[in-house]
Amino acid sequence: MSEEKKQNLTEEEALSSTEAVPESGAEPEAAGTGTEPAEENARPTPEEELEAAREEAKGNYERYVRSVAELENFRRRSLREKEEARKYAAASLVQDLLPVLDNFVLGLESARNHPEAAGISQGFEMVYQQTKSILKEHGVEEIDPAGQAFDPHRHESTGSEPHDEVPEGHVTRVVRRGYALNDRLLRPAMVVLSAGPAGAEIAEDAASGDQTPRDDNTEEK
Repeated sequence: MSEEKKQNLTEEEALSSTEAVPESGAEPEAAGTGTEPAEENARPTPEEELEAAREEAKGNYERYVRSVAELENFRRRSLREKEEARKYAAASLVQDLLPVLDNFVLGLESARNHPEAAGISQGFEMVYQQTKSILKEHGVEEIDPAGQAFDPHRHESTGSEPHDEVPEGHVTRVVRRGYALNDRLLRPAMVVLSAGPAGAEIAEDAASGDQTPRDDNTEEK
């Protein structure tokens, strides 16, 4: 009798002990259910990911457009600078030759006044024309504005003189010829301008001259 009671007691204790101890894995499941919603809230939605991708694509496209525009501007500027360097590369050489051309012209003008040197002057005239032709092929233009209207951008006035044929403000004489290289002025032409007919200046002075006022208080005799 006592042994049966003891056996029943041990079975009841075993059952009660098994009921008190929680099943394995029950507590981790409860802990896991508390952290999963926080992780799901922190993760961006597909719509947000798509919007972020669109913003990134837009920024990349704007940078691409700016890079293409800067590259095109650089290419055009390089071509323009290259063309200008080609057109005006001979500027320093031509400027060094200008005094030589001036002396050549002075020598020819002096030779023309001596009939005995007609043959020599004709030969040097041919050389001078050939030189001018070569310079013209390379873009050098001679400025000889005799009889033309004065242009302050291409001419330099050294004075004026009366002239019966050349209108006032026009060039009567070219003291020194000017030169330009591909529309860039290397040296202006030094000129003398016409002041109009000589008689017109005298008549103007007479018309605007002082007249002695008449004194009404003087007695007539």
